[in-house]
Amino acid sequence: MATKKSPPGMNMAGCMPVPNVEGMSSMMAPQLKMMEAVISQNIEVLDFLKSRFERDQEMVGKLADEADPLKAMSLWGEFWQRTASDYATEMSKLATSMTSIAERAVRSATEEGEAIAKATSGK
Repeated sequence: MATKKSPPGMNMAGCMPVPNVEGMSSMMAPQLKMMEAVISQNIEVLDFLKSRFERDQEMVGKLADEADPLKAMSLWGEFWQRTASDYATEMSKLATSMTSIAERAVRSATEEGEAIAKATSGK
């Protein structure tokens, strides 16, 4: 028994129209925006960690050079205060960034859904 075949590129799995190049581009744009946001956030976190590790390394040198135990304890205390403050500030930035990314994800999902609907409707 012969089955009716659609011309190539007309539908996927026999039920859904294949989006054209413009349709594919509009479906991918929201994903690319999200990827850019996540990569930017990762760069920010890595920059923070690089800076933090450099300060940690500097502190080890200062402690090794300090002969007076009281001064060493003072350096140690200042180091941990600054470290706690740095991490608190970075976590605040991260939380703000995550909120922004979550909002962007909702917008992207909406845009992607609209693009899929448009591409599959053939309009």
